[in-house]
Amino acid sequence: MRDGNDTDLTPIVRDRAYFLWEQAGRPYGREFEFWAKASEEIEADRRAWIERQRAERSVAR
Repeated sequence: MRDGNDTDLTPIVRDRAYFLWEQAGRPYGREFEFWAKASEEIEADRRAWIERQRAERSVAR
């Protein structure tokens, strides 16, 4: 992941949402729920990655 807002996360969110949907037994009509959950997870992963990068940079100095 890059540290920036220019990264299109749509394919990553799509894959995660599909995985979550499959894990839930492929329920009909809940696509927005799984998309939202996947988006939240990906954003949390992205924020954690950025924080790790910042921490590594500050330790390296």
